[in-house]
Amino acid sequence: MSNTLIGAATEVDRDTLPKILVVDDEHGMRSFLLHALEPFAQRVSEAENPHQALAALEDGDFDLVISDWYMPGASGMELLELAKKSHWDVGFILMTGEPDVHQVIAAVRMQAFDFLIKPFTIPALSEAVARSYQRLQRERESRAYRELLEAGLQKRTRELEAALRGAESNYKATLEALVAALDARERETFSHSLRVRAYATYLARLAGYPSSLMPHLEQGALLHDIGKIAVADAILLKPGELTPEEWVEMKKHPEAGEQIVRRVSFLSGAASIIRNHHERFDGTGYPDGLAGDDIPLGARIFAFADTMDAMTTDRPYRAALSMDMVREEVRCCIGSQFDPRIAEAFLRVPEETWKQLRQKVESRTTAMLGD
Repeated sequence: MSNTLIGAATEVDRDTLPKILVVDDEHGMRSFLLHALEPFAQRVSEAENPHQALAALEDGDFDLVISDWYMPGASGMELLELAKKSHWDVGFILMTGEPDVHQVIAAVRMQAFDFLIKPFTIPALSEAVARSYQRLQRERESRAYRELLEAGLQKRTRELEAALRGAESNYKATLEALVAALDARERETFSHSLRVRAYATYLARLAGYPSSLMPHLEQGALLHDIGKIAVADAILLKPGELTPEEWVEMKKHPEAGEQIVRRVSFLSGAASIIRNHHERFDGTGYPDGLAGDDIPLGARIFAFADTMDAMTTDRPYRAALSMDMVREEVRCCIGSQFDPRIAEAFLRVPEETWKQLRQKVESRTTAMLGD
């Protein structure tokens, strides 16, 4: 290897050379190294033991440490080990007059850059410094490149997350507008789906519903009646009671809704809630007659929201009922229509909370439809 550093330090390029710390308990050896290293180092400092070296490294800026292996109190190997644990950005060259293969192997494992066997020549010292400094520069360049890549990746990740949030916001707005239009088709249920979504989401948090499943619950609540698209207007908008035959057609809407959303990948998690939102806790609901815990938890939670909204909304055949009457209905239907465990959480919610949720939803719906 050519002595690329020896004699190359001019005033112009000295700042490209390494800053070196020499650590040795022998004054004569330190003096020799200071003199020998001066031509091919930007700066050379000295320490007579690892403790002084540690203070120098913490206070100063160094590229290479040339340390004796055996010193009183602490060894060069211990200094190397501390440097490794502390992730210092320096390269280590160890010197020893008593080489031992096991120690060399241990030092290699600690990522020592090079070894010098005493006594050594100035050319050997120069070559060791050149190799070590080049290795350190390669490692720094590699680390800088990785950091650059990571920074770029983090930036792209943030951009992607922002784009996904924008897409999510857009599809939510689209769904809300669609459902508001569907609800407007039935004048007496105007903004019904948006309200039950708000009620169900609030109740789900109180009932300990898994946060990871909350988006599916929100989508299921919002789209629970989307299957009514398949129901004829003559049945859907009929002002009077439905005939048994008409009820058969009306009861098909949960299955129709499930089939619709399963065709859309990001909505498929809501399919079970949509299919089962008319099931009852005692098994007398439809379309599958499920009972108890066989009914998806989201559908059991939704049952409270749906019932409350239906009872507190004006209909052609009756005026909206009070929350006291809603609570009484829930108490009467615990174990038949409603899950007893969720009923406890529902009955603890103050009336004012439900009113505030309703007012907030209706304000948003009015703004969406431009009324």
